[in-house]
Amino acid sequence: MKHPYEKLQRLQVLSMILALVLAIVALAQQAFSWTVLAMFYMLALSFMFEGMVELQKRNTFHFISQVIRALLIAIFSTFLFF
Repeated sequence: MKHPYEKLQRLQVLSMILALVLAIVALAQQAFSWTVLAMFYMLALSFMFEGMVELQKRNTFHFISQVIRALLIAIFSTFLFF
């Protein structure tokens, strides 16, 4: 029997791994490029998935805090990039 949140947890881990890979690629390029922006978006997506797990657990406070973190990362990274 699968855990009820397994799909969201796998998506969270996958987005964190993609963020790590994009960070390594950005460090190898030694330039602030689109890969850095994509890395921050993947990190924000990871927080969104974690927030969705908290929402399914009926833990509203943690859901709201994770969504706010994700939005702040996405907004400020976009603002700083452009």
